[in-house]
Amino acid sequence: MEEEPNTPPEVKKNTTGLTPGKDIDLKDLGLTVSGNWKQNPQITLVWTTQSAFEGQIAQFQTTLSERYTTGGGRSPITSELKELDKKADNGLVYVKDMFKEKYGKLNLPAYYPQLGLLKIRDAYKFPVDRNLRRESFKQLLLALTAHGFEAEKYGTIYWQPIYTRYDELMKAATDTDSLIAEKVKVKNQLREEILLTLNSLIHIIKGNYPKNYKSVLREWGFQKEKY
Repeated sequence: MEEEPNTPPEVKKNTTGLTPGKDIDLKDLGLTVSGNWKQNPQITLVWTTQSAFEGQIAQFQTTLSERYTTGGGRSPITSELKELDKKADNGLVYVKDMFKEKYGKLNLPAYYPQLGLLKIRDAYKFPVDRNLRRESFKQLLLALTAHGFEAEKYGTIYWQPIYTRYDELMKAATDTDSLIAEKVKVKNQLREEILLTLNSLIHIIKGNYPKNYKSVLREWGFQKEKY
């Protein structure tokens, strides 16, 4: 089957050992190579151009920056969720005491399902999974109201703010994770294209400078010891 004209050749990624594995290093190398390619217009590829490559590097740089910025916004969400988890686990001790005082120690386990608790090893606790834990908080609020504990220190007045904020943070976390996933997808697609071009340029330089290609590659920025 005849290959379509101007179709990028199949170049195995990192076959030369001269391209970096880290995104930040790939970005830096791409910027250097793009600048050198611009100064050496005699080096050409039939399926792409220096200007197209320059645009890919710029987009890769922007996407990489956005990925780090978005990812950085996830840390405060995770941190606050951990604090709420701790507050919930501490408060649960007192909820169990309230039910034990009202219904007796022997009857206490019968009420655990109403509180949204699961048996984990030898104890009844909130689920580890945060989506399930959020639902447990909602279930606990209903149980506290049904059993007349709304006005208690560890009644609904304690748990409603936990549930409300937890729900807000979980929704924010989902939105952030989706945005991160999209940024990573775009970044990875650009990475493949950039590596394809870089490896192609390495082969072209080797072909055009058979006697001194190692020094020419270094001049272009392919210096493995730097990444």
